[in-house]
Amino acid sequence: MRRFGLYIMVLLLIGQTSCSRYLDVKDKSEVVPKTAEEFSAILHTRLNNIEQASEYAFFGAYLNTLPFEFYTDNMDANLTISERDIPEYVGSDINSLSGKFGSLYEVIKDCNIVLHELKERDTEFGKKLLATAYTMRAVCYYNLMRNFCEPYDKTRAGEQLGVPLVDKFDMEGKPDRASLKATADFIIHDLKEALKLNQTDKQYLFYADVTNAYLARTYFWTQEWDLAASTAKEVLDAYPLIRGDAYREMLQSEVERKGNELIRSGTKQSEAYTRLYMQRSKQRPVSLDLVKLFTEKERDIRYTFFFDEQFLNTKMLKTSVRAAEMCLIMAESYAHAGDETNALRYLNHLRENRISDYVPYTAQNLPEVNTDALVKVDATGKALTPLMSAILNERRKELYLEFDRWYELKRNGSPVMWWGLSGVKYETAKFMYLFPIPKTDIALNSGLIQNPGYEGL
Repeated sequence: MRRFGLYIMVLLLIGQTSCSRYLDVKDKSEVVPKTAEEFSAILHTRLNNIEQASEYAFFGAYLNTLPFEFYTDNMDANLTISERDIPEYVGSDINSLSGKFGSLYEVIKDCNIVLHELKERDTEFGKKLLATAYTMRAVCYYNLMRNFCEPYDKTRAGEQLGVPLVDKFDMEGKPDRASLKATADFIIHDLKEALKLNQTDKQYLFYADVTNAYLARTYFWTQEWDLAASTAKEVLDAYPLIRGDAYREMLQSEVERKGNELIRSGTKQSEAYTRLYMQRSKQRPVSLDLVKLFTEKERDIRYTFFFDEQFLNTKMLKTSVRAAEMCLIMAESYAHAGDETNALRYLNHLRENRISDYVPYTAQNLPEVNTDALVKVDATGKALTPLMSAILNERRKELYLEFDRWYELKRNGSPVMWWGLSGVKYETAKFMYLFPIPKTDIALNSGLIQNPGYEGL
């Protein structure tokens, strides 16, 4: 027990080191644990942070879910009610967003300790630890890919910049940025390795169904439409959509995971803490462009509790993975693959669970594309069709305030947007959808090429 306590203290000290030292692992023999229980403590430190909603970069927390909504067109920045504790736009937070880079590699370091040093690999307990570490490492790289890399382009992914791939201890190692394709392949490999181990203990949060959901997300981000649809279907079949009061209770639950949420942050936080951050969401009204997408008004259950009559947010603030996203992945993936029948099927499947007396969409009655909308092209750069526009609009409604819209804007053209506040024009330029690599890391490793637009920082 004494050695175990000393190890926890060492872990805490490691966590307080500079983010620029994410590859620096010294005195390996003194840091690496010996027993499976001690390896488990590494993972549970991170898992507990998720449950406390304090893991800033890895899975999301109240602190950063809300700013990411403020960066987008879901909140009307031109009508800011209060400027306290909210960013004007993404450029206001660019330094802290850069810090996600080192924070994610700190978690990757912990995962690598488990994956490469754990001796108890063939027991059920050992397999559980390995599977969790594989998924956690994959989730970190998935976040690195979405935050620090260009949107995936299958035609040139081998030339696009990815991130450094660190999969083992190397005190002298200074890896260059891998290609974006290599980064995506690494994520997919880790997720598949985790699935082979079939980790089903939900106390470790990243159990097999969550792993499969991240695999669907990764295939979706990398435009592997057939694989995205089939993988998302496996998750949706296991976690069917819910409706009515059960749906409302799931979304409005402050700390308890309910319904078809696979994983969420903040399950060990207090309700008062959640409410504090939720109140900050009222500092800007919901954009009227978003409100107008709810054409069925009160017949759409989301319209009745996402915002009030003054269009101020009333939806609970959280970060989670839930089944509706899988349904939307399927609809869009089928659309990209040219399967209009199944695309409409899953688009209507979501709508029938949200809208009373809903009218199913057909190829003939889809709404026209709004040419004034911010998003004008899909993930492949093609002009929006009525079907694709309807799917993207449904996603915007369903996943409002769930840490999604920023990445949807990035994925679908990275549109330039701006607003005025106190006589100042704030513009989110295209390059700002990629966060800068920290200067301290680039100073230590010339192979870390800076993202475009930040070279002079």
